[in-house]
Amino acid sequence: MLLHHGESLLRSAYAVLEGEEVPEASHGPGVLYLTTHRLVFESGKARGIARGQPSRTVLDASLHAVRNVGIPRRRIGRSRLVVELTIGRPAFDVLDPEGWAGAIAQAKRALPVAGSGGPTLIERQVVKVRCRFCGHLGNEIDGRCAHCGAPL
Repeated sequence: MLLHHGESLLRSAYAVLEGEEVPEASHGPGVLYLTTHRLVFESGKARGIARGQPSRTVLDASLHAVRNVGIPRRRIGRSRLVVELTIGRPAFDVLDPEGWAGAIAQAKRALPVAGSGGPTLIERQVVKVRCRFCGHLGNEIDGRCAHCGAPL
């Protein structure tokens, strides 16, 4: 997995991608990565991960696209990590789903709010008018001429 500029890896683990909304060709083992900006799942070919096989990115979602993270309890078997995205709802079988849910929530809280890149610049149009008594230029919003005091 390649990291983007200014991005760092927070967590990675072996995982199995499951879920009804995920295409069958994408199901299977792989590696789940959590970075400071996104959630990535890379898988080997459809038959699993083996040496020499190139990995392919199955899921690459921005943390802004993560709506909710849940761990539904199952009667039989281990709990799964379910990530609600704007594009779907993949489920991952990982060893520590509670730890992953906490790490995703913490990374999401650390993200800057979209659109808050810095101070907002407010521009205002200033209209100049000429005083009809003395001819001096003044701001329209002043109401009176700064030179002679006559109403504008």
